[in-house]
Amino acid sequence: MLDAAMPYGRDFLARNGMTGINCGCGRALAAGCLNVDEKEFSDPQGATSAPGRILRIELGDQALYYMQHDLAQPFPFADGCFSWGYSEHFIEHVPPLQAIGWLKEMRRLIAPGGLLRVTTPDLGKYVQGYADPKQAFFKRHLERLEALAPGRSWAAPRRAWMVNQVFQFYGHQWIYDFEELAHAAGKAGFDPKGITQAGFQSGRLEAAFMLDSAERSDETLYVDIET
Repeated sequence: MLDAAMPYGRDFLARNGMTGINCGCGRALAAGCLNVDEKEFSDPQGATSAPGRILRIELGDQALYYMQHDLAQPFPFADGCFSWGYSEHFIEHVPPLQAIGWLKEMRRLIAPGGLLRVTTPDLGKYVQGYADPKQAFFKRHLERLEALAPGRSWAAPRRAWMVNQVFQFYGHQWIYDFEELAHAAGKAGFDPKGITQAGFQSGRLEAAFMLDSAERSDETLYVDIET
């Protein structure tokens, strides 16, 4: 564990290589940022995370950082302590009001002139897919679903099933299109002029967009939000 007084400040985080914050990371830890998820994490040496504490994980000559934290709660960090933030397929797992609360907290933590990148399943792609008589998106996405869970026959090539699964499975609470996500960000206090749609591994900040994972790219909405 890193030893420092809370709230953690910008100088301490930057000195240890954490210029960004990666929220809802699961087990996919990234370098150059603080990775945050609510689950307990143990490193290869047997050290285990603790709520609110930063766990340093040594992998060869690389150091990764992880914090076990409930993303619905305030973070033990000073204002403006990060230069950028990122979340991949996290925001759809919480109710809308809680999502706005998390966005407000990101606006507090990321310094002015920084960037928050949010990715999430794109409701627009599902609606367009349902209306497409050739079902091009649904056919491609069904292949990805089956690749993620090989040997299971739970997926179905019906249009209604393909739409319903994104709402009903995986613990999803709310599915966004760009307009809906921009609305939530506006409610959290972000300037609407600084909210733009981006693409897979492209956008305003390489450190953030290179965290996009290819396996989710076909269904994903990518949004960059200036702070």
